[in-house]
Amino acid sequence: MNWIALKRRLAADPHARQLLAVECTGGSNAKVRLYEKTPDGHWQLLHRGPAFIGRNGLGKTQEGDAKTPVGTFRPVAAFGIKPNPGCSLPYIDVVKGTVACDVEGPFYNRIVGPSDYALEPSGEQMWTMSPKYDYGLQIDFNPECIYPLGSAIFVHCKSTSPFTGGCVAVDRRLMKKILKHASASLRICIY
Repeated sequence: MNWIALKRRLAADPHARQLLAVECTGGSNAKVRLYEKTPDGHWQLLHRGPAFIGRNGLGKTQEGDAKTPVGTFRPVAAFGIKPNPGCSLPYIDVVKGTVACDVEGPFYNRIVGPSDYALEPSGEQMWTMSPKYDYGLQIDFNPECIYPLGSAIFVHCKSTSPFTGGCVAVDRRLMKKILKHASASLRICIY
């Protein structure tokens, strides 16, 4: 997919008012551009920057393959170890006990807090993962939560790693800007 085809496809979606384009540039490197649709239907660039994707590039097919999914997704919720930076989406405060569940069971592919479970589910202990989860955006990849198709696909802050396990990682400052602009009309296009 190229930028022209992406614009045409999203022009047909009257509810798509914002676009986060994640373009793989090779390996685990990508570039991210945040756009907003103007009243006359053009896409105005708001922010851009470098990003990292999965260690094994694009094409997620299963849990643990270290690939980032390809496609167009919607935001589910914003989250962070740090306080909400002004996001209008539902914001999940990542506190001690917040887990991104990545094992088969009723919590698979969900962010669950300590009040949501009696026995702690297995998964990423998100509160221990700063700066990566200082701010993030959960996308609707595998919305039926079918194991083992993949879980915990986020746009989040970069850490010291030059790749992710399947997410999209951007600079912290850019992540905050994305969250401040993000609404339900955002489409996240990864290609």
